[in-house]
Amino acid sequence: LSALCSRNMQCKRLKLKCDRRAPCSSCVKRDAAVKCEYSVEAKEKVDVQSLHNRILLLEN
Repeated sequence: LSALCSRNMQCKRLKLKCDRRAPCSSCVKRDAAVKCEYSVEAKEKVDVQSLHNRILLLEN
């Protein structure tokens, strides 16, 4: 899910794509892995998304 990242604060500020890893590849490429931070809202959303994916996997 590579989209314009509204979760990683550095990517959002620089309007970069984010792969939502920790640290994301955009921050690693810019040598800013230490500054790769996610908001609390983003962590919650990722958890919901992973649960949804798990449900889909189990239902199939």
